[in-house]
Amino acid sequence: MKIKTEVLIIGGGATGTGIARDLSLRGIPTILIEKGDLLSGASGRNHGLLHSGARYALTDPEAAKECIIENGILKKIAPHCIEDTGGLFVGLPEDGSKLKDQFIKACKKAEIPTQIISRDEALFLEPNLNPNITFCIKVPDGAIDPFELVFDNKRDAEIHGGTFFLHTEATQIIVEKNKVKRVLAKDLTNEDHYDIEASFVINATGAWVNHLLRYVGLKLPMALSKGSLLLTNKRLNQMVINRLRPPSDGDIIVPNKTVSILGTTSLRSEEPNDFDVNPNEVSLLIEEGAKLIPSVKSTRFIRAYAGVRPLFMSEKKGDDREISRGFVLIDHERDGINNLITITGGKLITYRLMAEKTADLICQKMGINKTCSTHLRPLPGVNRKKDLKDRLKSLDTSLSKKRTEILCDCELVEREEFEEVFKNENLKDPLDILHRIRLAKGTCQGGFCLYRLLGVLIELNKEIEEPVNILKNLLEERWKGIRPILWGTSLQEEELLEGIYKGIFNLSSPSPLPVEDI
Repeated sequence: MKIKTEVLIIGGGATGTGIARDLSLRGIPTILIEKGDLLSGASGRNHGLLHSGARYALTDPEAAKECIIENGILKKIAPHCIEDTGGLFVGLPEDGSKLKDQFIKACKKAEIPTQIISRDEALFLEPNLNPNITFCIKVPDGAIDPFELVFDNKRDAEIHGGTFFLHTEATQIIVEKNKVKRVLAKDLTNEDHYDIEASFVINATGAWVNHLLRYVGLKLPMALSKGSLLLTNKRLNQMVINRLRPPSDGDIIVPNKTVSILGTTSLRSEEPNDFDVNPNEVSLLIEEGAKLIPSVKSTRFIRAYAGVRPLFMSEKKGDDREISRGFVLIDHERDGINNLITITGGKLITYRLMAEKTADLICQKMGINKTCSTHLRPLPGVNRKKDLKDRLKSLDTSLSKKRTEILCDCELVEREEFEEVFKNENLKDPLDILHRIRLAKGTCQGGFCLYRLLGVLIELNKEIEEPVNILKNLLEERWKGIRPILWGTSLQEEELLEGIYKGIFNLSSPSPLPVEDI
């Protein structure tokens, strides 16, 4: 199939969808292709931290300044995606206090508000906090739901004419006369092929940036840094808790909806899809997390996951934590390709700014004067119910009016919510539903709701093929996150679930022994 557009965006993370929204609001025809579902990379594999910029005030002041500005903008345009928890930077006895004054000065220079509070006030705000803290500083950190954020950017882009092709991979870039003439792509779900002609092509592939650039013989100096994280089965803290020391592993705990997220590690990786979490990382995160909140040691964990940060190396550094978290925008006209642009690096919180700068460059190269409005226009989901409390209120109202069916008991996901997504989204892979609603994100991690999901899928689509394989794939995805934290209660629950799925659903059974061995 031949397609023509003004701008082709490759990469469906926060940056790519943000660019699609920005360009669409400026009236510029845009297509985005993504080889998986949206948020398949680092955008869907992070802390969910609404940065104040304070973490970078000492080491990366420019990135810190960007963060605090975008922090304020996102609170205005995407309040439904944000929990304004506030954050604490605390000192432990072994850390000393020499960074305290430097930190406050650096935050002031970056215009990040800080407030020194007493130990007793900190423990009042966070009863689970280590009582041995030596000082505490409040900052405007928060929590953000990257999934809601990205999908609302996609919806707004589509409302204004943007088009998205998911599970569609670029397979070839054809350059003629110093310009990308065409991009060939393939739908990975049905083998359809696309021949896309665009005036401009944007590489927003994150950690896969060089995988795409190899099609045109280019390569950027990138460091791929894997960060692993752990989810607790309950919320341990109400504010973001950071440890004030030189950047290191396990120095932050972020509250996010019903859980807390411990992070993170930093390991150099060679592959952008290096999502495995090893036992040493799990042990390290628990050990370091317990120094901030001692009850971490006795807490049950429900999932481990990892993301790969794309870090642009302007110069070689001995430690990936020393590399700037700022972003870079590269016009490949410098390399002899006049209509190819790469945007990489950055943070989730700076996605909108990255999109704005990219769209500005496109407009400049097109010779048109169309300004950005994404910092002023709220995202379309601002009236959506926000958290578990809101869902409880909604559920109570539903029960009083009519009988409702709950698909996920942990996160109170109603069947109606799933059916709405199924109706309005063109899902090519059943796993994609898990990115769009909170089903399977609670304590059992889908153990007691994935089979319900499959049942509803079959009801809504009578012609669904190989439902047993769909269930196996859903369970396999669940298993990837559970395996690294499988001990204690989690192991007991997993043995129960194994019995249920083997015994009731007959998903797996031992191969029969040969007759001669019986």
